[in-house]
Amino acid sequence: MTISIQQRTAPVREKRTGDIGAFAGAIGALAREGEAGLAQRVRTFAQDRPSDLQRALDLLRTIEGLGLVIHGPAGCAATLHADGPATPWIVTGLTQRDSIMGGDAKLRDAILRLRREHAPRAIAVLATPVVAINNDDLESVAAELREELNVPIAPVYTDGFRSKLGSTGHDVTVHALVKHLLPHRHGGAGDHVNLIALAEGQEELAHLRALIGEVGVAAGSFPRHAPVASLGEAVHARLSVSIDPDESEYAGEALRQLRGVPYLESPPPVGISGTTRWLARIGAATGQEAQAAAVAARHARALAGVRASLARHAGARVFVNLPASAALAAAELLRELGLSLSGLSVPSVGPRHLSRLKELAAGQPDLPVLVGEGQAFEEVNLLRSLRPALCITRGNAAVHALRLGIPVLDLQRVPLLGYAGVERVAAAIARRLANPGFARFLADGGEGSYAAGWLSKSTHWFIKHEVK
Repeated sequence: MTISIQQRTAPVREKRTGDIGAFAGAIGALAREGEAGLAQRVRTFAQDRPSDLQRALDLLRTIEGLGLVIHGPAGCAATLHADGPATPWIVTGLTQRDSIMGGDAKLRDAILRLRREHAPRAIAVLATPVVAINNDDLESVAAELREELNVPIAPVYTDGFRSKLGSTGHDVTVHALVKHLLPHRHGGAGDHVNLIALAEGQEELAHLRALIGEVGVAAGSFPRHAPVASLGEAVHARLSVSIDPDESEYAGEALRQLRGVPYLESPPPVGISGTTRWLARIGAATGQEAQAAAVAARHARALAGVRASLARHAGARVFVNLPASAALAAAELLRELGLSLSGLSVPSVGPRHLSRLKELAAGQPDLPVLVGEGQAFEEVNLLRSLRPALCITRGNAAVHALRLGIPVLDLQRVPLLGYAGVERVAAAIARRLANPGFARFLADGGEGSYAAGWLSKSTHWFIKHEVK
């Protein structure tokens, strides 16, 4: 994949990585299909799903010193909520008339007002579906006001139409940041490494930075939770390191190709073995192999008894709903804890996951896999048939399992990454398996959201091969 700074924005994931966002069936069938090439599918019926705009806003609001202009109707800013720095933002409030006549004047006024009232160090202008209709020229307005205000302004082309995969919003955002906010690399590399972070929490990032620090290497995050004032430090790093390779790949490659920072891709640091492999790769890349091995051995010894807390629940069946690389890594963690995997739900899957899918399929060829994001009906239907002892997920998806009386571990509250994640996740699982009463109470509190006739249908009757 070649990244060009001359391109307006990043290509969609379906074309760039070959990822698919629709599948329902056994992991064995998915692995066999992957050998010949994953087939794009469409849903003839779909519930709402996160868009590239939502992913972009979620990421950008963590960058301290950055102001946001959402160029669209007022509702397009609804996904913003407080987490981290109080990011100043403004929405241009496009109307039906603006969708026909254009809203360049409103965009210019919004940027000027944001600068006047909040004085951000940089401004990101996010497109919306209306901009894809009225064809407003974000770049021209941004270029004019950059010179007038002497502040970096980065157009982020999140139009909601090009991709069915919300994570494209991460790629689009990174492209805009590298193109408009990052300087070119001058001189040699510094002593620190970049942790490429797109969706991770502050607690998880702090643990990973501390872990790398034990190896003798300093680490900073990019771009999530990185202030505008320090974004430029990313181009002087010794190398960039992936946390979740699904999300990190475009950012790592953009820094490598456009700013000369080497990129080290590795599976997520999830579980004891997964974190040890991740740390070993960083040690090898930085000349600290022995120190990384010593750090890993020390943490592994400290976690030697972690499985004991779950001994009474050995073999308990767990359903995992996470992004693909994290979900596949979580499957390995469950084995380390003496638990079993009952099914997977992932927002998308691509060729990079094929080897891991084959490994799982070798032991559990009939393991159910659901590919798609925001399709609650499909997941509820699958959970009703599987009836796992626990569901591991993140955010709103927890509600669907709880309504069925299935205990949930919500990873928005419990960190998954690193050795600390092993300890925290094991303790959280033990508590939930030992005390399922809360989930049962919620299940008794009301009727389900779907009619029996609807739930009696196959989960994938409306998933069809894409016609080209």
